Amino acid sequence: MELAGILSNQVIVMFLLLATGMILYKIGMITDEGNRQMAGVVLYVVAPLLILDTYSMEYDAAVTKNMLLGFLLSAISIVLAILISNCLRLGGKKESLPAERFTVIFTNCGFMGIPLADAVFGEIGVVYCTTYLTMFNLFVWTYGLALMRGKKKEKSGLLETLKPFLTPTMLCIVLGLLVYFFQIPLPGQLKSAVRYIASMNTPLAMLVSGVYIAQGDLFGALRRGRVYVVSAVKCLIVPLAMVFVLVALPFDEELKTTILILSACPSAANGMLFANRFGGDAKTASNVFTVTTIASVFCIPLVVLIFGWFGRLL
Repeated sequence: MELAGILSNQVIVMFLLLATGMILYKIGMITDEGNRQMAGVVLYVVAPLLILDTYSMEYDAAVTKNMLLGFLLSAISIVLAILISNCLRLGGKKESLPAERFTVIFTNCGFMGIPLADAVFGEIGVVYCTTYLTMFNLFVWTYGLALMRGKKKEKSGLLETLKPFLTPTMLCIVLGLLVYFFQIPLPGQLKSAVRYIASMNTPLAMLVSGVYIAQGDLFGALRRGRVYVVSAVKCLIVPLAMVFVLVALPFDEELKTTILILSACPSAANGMLFANRFGGDAKTASNVFTVTTIASVFCIPLVVLIFGWFGRLL
């Protein structure tokens, strides 16, 4: 109950940051181009440096074991979402189905997951987040790419194949692991600079997400019944299925809760980007992103609360 309360407070704070982003966009203080640039700063600079900063900690055998388990749980979470997303074939339009399934499978683990895990568990939560981010990148650039492309064949070169491993996030995960396992100290001034930049992750990520919502057709999304079906699958069915998986496993509670929070996060902004780039239904992806982001204010604490209830019963 206490954890759900902490999480509820943090989600409300993040929602207020989202609302700030929406307002700033509506009054013209943040433009489309400005938001694109801010999103780039978060994705390619701030979030990767947060990961690097987090790994600058003393070696701990228990944490290392949990990291390995985190990779396993993260893969299970994404595969489970892939399986459940097949239920959307019922009543779905063929042209919208890839975007719907993509938005159910892939979560906003970077923009929303990292800030939540950081707020609830601190640096250890961010460490466990990196395991999910690694699996996310591997799946989104393989299965997610194939899903959105459908039957359209595009020749993939070596660079496209290596793309999941060449993002700043992945490079900082690798660098961070080296720093952690070999206990390489960052110079004092560099560490301070990295920490200052890393501290911007939550406010910047939420402002960007708020602008994404403001750019979409919020009232149009709320009038589409199908969006509620997809959003319910994303925000409730997938994370609740993960609850039943996690409660049965004798793993560290902080690790399990972090993975659950990440699996319960709203749809990834990548859904809109991939749909635009590879010919998917970008409007559907935008609508689901908007509704799931708003719904997550209530759904994430609820899912964690249910997880706690089951945990006490077993």
